[in-house]
This record gives sequence, C-alpha cells and structure tokens, in this order.
Amino acid sequence: MRPVSSALDMPPESVAAADVARGPQTCSVRTANREAIWSLLRNAVFAILLIRASSDPIFNLLGGDSGAGSMGVGALFNMAAIAIAGLLFLQAPLKAPFPVITIWGPYLLIAFGSTLYAPDFNTAARLAFVLLSYWAFFAIPFFIMRSSRDLTRFVLVVIGSSLPPTLYAFVDIARGLPNFGDFRLQSTFSHPNIYAFYLVLLLGLALYVRASQAVDVSQRLRLLVTLYIPLLAVFLLLTKTRSAWGVCGVMFLVYAVRIERRFLFGLLLVPLMFVSNPSLMDRLTDVTAATEVDDYSQLNDSNRLNSYVWRQALWESALPQIMDMPALGHGLETFKPATPRFFPLIGPQGIDGHNFYLQMTYELGLVGLLTVAWLFGCVAWRLARGRRRDPPGILVISCILMTYVLECYSDNMHFYLSFNWYFWFVMGTICAWLARGDALAAAAASRLPGAAGRAGHPARPRP
Repeated sequence: MRPVSSALDMPPESVAAADVARGPQTCSVRTANREAIWSLLRNAVFAILLIRASSDPIFNLLGGDSGAGSMGVGALFNMAAIAIAGLLFLQAPLKAPFPVITIWGPYLLIAFGSTLYAPDFNTAARLAFVLLSYWAFFAIPFFIMRSSRDLTRFVLVVIGSSLPPTLYAFVDIARGLPNFGDFRLQSTFSHPNIYAFYLVLLLGLALYVRASQAVDVSQRLRLLVTLYIPLLAVFLLLTKTRSAWGVCGVMFLVYAVRIERRFLFGLLLVPLMFVSNPSLMDRLTDVTAATEVDDYSQLNDSNRLNSYVWRQALWESALPQIMDMPALGHGLETFKPATPRFFPLIGPQGIDGHNFYLQMTYELGLVGLLTVAWLFGCVAWRLARGRRRDPPGILVISCILMTYVLECYSDNMHFYLSFNWYFWFVMGTICAWLARGDALAAAAASRLPGAAGRAGHPARPRP
C-alpha cells in the first residue's frame, strides 16, 4: 500500500507563499534563502552520489590514495559530505534526533574518543572522520526527503551511479582476457572486493524496485532494472569475491522463496557458470582445501593455508592481545601496525583483521563492539517496526542489511569508503521514509474528530 500524501508533501513554494501571507516580507526572504540553500545541498548530494562510484581512478591520477585513510583529493569529498550533513542538521536540528544522533552517536563517540589514546593520532583521526562521513550519508536523507516520491528518486540515483562502472567493466574485462585465469574484475573501484560488495547492494536494490509497493516507476523502467540483474550477477562472479557470492546467494534465495518463485530457476544456472569457468571453480575450491600443519614453519609455496584458515589463524593470534585491553581497546587504527608482533605469517608492514568485529574489538574494546551491535540493531529494529508499510520491500532491504552484517565477518568493511557511502545512504533513505510515514500517520490521527474532541477537553490536573 502506497503512503498517502498530506500537507507534509507540500512543495517548498507553497510553504514560502504561506509565510508571506502570515508574516512580514523579511520572513519570506529568510525562508526563500533557506530553501535555496536546501536545494543547493540536495543537488550537491545527488552529484556526489552519481560520480563517486567512478571517481577512484581520477583521484589516484590527481594524487593520493582513494581509500579510507587517504588525504588526497578524495578527502575533499569526505569533508564536503560531512559539511553538507552538518549544514542540514543546523537548519533543522530537531527534525530527526533519534535516528540521526542516537543510532550512530555511541559508535562515533567511542571511535573519536579512542583517537586520544591511539599511538598515531593523525591516522586514527583520519579514519574517525571517514566513519563520520558514513554517518553523514545515513543522516542526509532525513533532511532532504520531503515527499513519498523522493524514495524512488534516491533509490534510482544509487542505481544510476552504477552506469559508468558498468561501462568501464567491459574495458576491464577486455584487458584481463590474456590472463583470464588470474583476472578479477574491479571496474572503477580500487579493489575487486569493494566492487563486489557494491554489486551486491545494486542487486538488492534491483530486487527492491521489483518487489516494493512504495517505489513508483514505470513498467518500462522496471523491465530495464530486471534486465540489469543478470549482467550485474555476471560481473559479481567475475570479481571472484567469495563472501559476496555467498551473501548474494542467500539474498536471492530469500527473495525467491518469499516473494517470487521464478527466481529459483535463475539460481539453478549459477552452478553451470562455475563449471564452465575453471577459474571460478578454483576460487571456490581454494577456500575448502584443507591444510593441516603442526607448526607455521612447515608452510611453503606448495604447502600453504587456504584463505579462510589463514584468517582464522590471524584471529586466534589476536585474541590474547584483545584481552590485554578488553574494555576500550588499543585505539583506532592500531590493529595493522601491531600484527607483526603477534602473527608470524605477516611481514613488517602488518595487515588488517579481515573481520570488522574482531578489529573493532581490538581497537575499541568490548564497549566499541557493543556500540557496533547497537548501530546494526537499531537499524534492524526500525526496519522490523516498519514492515507493515511495505512487507516485500522491507524484506529485501532487511536482506541488504543482512548481507552487510555477514560481509563484516570476513572483510575490512569499514575501509571501503565509496561503497559505505551508498550502503548507508540506502539505509538512511529507508529509515527516513519510515519515519516520515510515522509522522504522517500521527498528524492524520491528530486531525480525527475524536482526537480533536479529546484535545478540547484536557485531563483534569492532579492536585
């Protein structure tokens, strides 16, 4: 059932006209200025979202890394995103206090607090501000969403951001054909894993457009989105990111069983693709190949740990270090520099944890892990509470959230900046739409005759 429009859907021009009728001319000028600033910030957000997925190669050419810890050109985008969210928040600080502040507040507070006792303050502070930019994209939809039609616009903007990477993916594939066995598709992203998780998000949004009762698109556009799904799925396989394969398979299985059974036939074609491409099968069998060693000294080029066992060895080595400072951790960005001291299979350059939860526990302690659980739990709770408004659509969005939570188990998700911007913008969009629906329902209930009668006869004050 689609949400019913109300006075809150009134365009800004109508609001300005009402202000002219009620107050002096200076009030309308102030309102017009605020609306102009709001429109400028909204368009800036759309521009950033449309180009960020294809910007990493440009940032690398202009200087500096495009990753989470960079201070190159990409850092300007980070600061712009934070500044936009800050300006929108200052314009309407009480518009969405719970989702904007309370959901993210504990995690950001412990992250920024940990920079004070981290050995390298500058590096830790850079990552803290990157995390703040993730909050910015979660918060922005609460301030720029003004009608139910904006839900469709925001989702299509994210899908539209994939067009340049999709076109460049064909160039990337052509370049990789001479050595296709070792080729991993990454398109415009700095690593195949980042592109893979971005593709999982796009596939989830494509399913959302098909299933949601709240997304208002033409049948032609819905058909184009449907035809986009197989191409994105092929690209996902070519990234050879196994965790993305797994979580995407679970998402499609849930969609096929609960919403559209015809998709089960599409899932049956996936094994054929693995059989037809030996390099895909090698990636799949590598993680299941058992390697038993009594001591790390037995490892060599012909006897090595598979990727998952290697991760487990890293995690087990980190656990005693976590117990040394269990409450607040060692500080943000301390895991990688410390790994050479406790993990013998890594060189002096160190390595990140390949497990977001373990690395956050090491760096932010058990308190930090609880704030991460609070963050994910609050978003999941808001989705569950709003399920009645759009059951199939909210189910798909819940699956997208589930894929992210599962991906955090085996990868360094907090470093994948551009992907996180899109993911948290989508989560913020859905939460803002649900919050707006609650506000509309409350406003409609207050206008009912019974509510008006009760408002005219307030309860007798207690002595």
